[in-house]
Amino acid sequence: MNDSKESLSFGRYLQAIRLEKNISLEQVAAQTRIGLGNLMLVEKEDHDQLPAAVFVKGFLRSYAAAVGADGDEAVRRYESRLNVVQKIAESEASVGKSQTSLWWKLVISLGLFICIIALSILIISYLRHTPESGVSFQQAPSAAAEKADSDVAREGGADTFLDTAAPPVKAASEKLLLKITALENTWIKVIIDEKESAKYTLNSGDNLELEASIGFNLLFGNAGGIKLMLNDKSVFIPGENGEVVTMHLP
Repeated sequence: MNDSKESLSFGRYLQAIRLEKNISLEQVAAQTRIGLGNLMLVEKEDHDQLPAAVFVKGFLRSYAAAVGADGDEAVRRYESRLNVVQKIAESEASVGKSQTSLWWKLVISLGLFICIIALSILIISYLRHTPESGVSFQQAPSAAAEKADSDVAREGGADTFLDTAAPPVKAASEKLLLKITALENTWIKVIIDEKESAKYTLNSGDNLELEASIGFNLLFGNAGGIKLMLNDKSVFIPGENGEVVTMHLP
């Protein structure tokens, strides 16, 4: 295997040491309290499914300690690999943005061309139906029509016309309100709206309320000891007592 690729392989690095020492992935999960699914994502190096980097680094250090590997080396490899993945994603996004911009320019140009053609047809049609004298007269309203309009105005009043247009209603953006209730003693790490993380230690019976505009990244130290309510709706937590679980809401 190429040395440069090997130096970026954090999951296979840990997996190789685990297999060399004949340690099962289930044993690592039991010792680290990290879900088996998350450990499999680490070994597969699945960046799309892995949680935020702050959580992954904690997984790597716990995994390394369980199999006797170098935790700092695993984190270094992960950071190097993540940097490469992000650069590739930025490059692809730049290409996609350029193609999208080109398509929009073509659509706008086509729209202007169609508008010019339509306007030309309207002008030609108007000129063909204009009387030769070039003079047009507007018919004055009859006395009966004026009287009818006056009667409607008196009977209905000014409100008859003012009520036809209702004022616009401004939609308010809904906030995300997360209520956390500790059923047992546990710790929680939270990232709100992709900003810096915060850690909380909760005792049984404690309540914690958090608010976000975009969403929450959550890491629970005891999945079975937590109850979640998002905007007054119960949220299912896929985990058991004592299991470390990550979640993204909504």
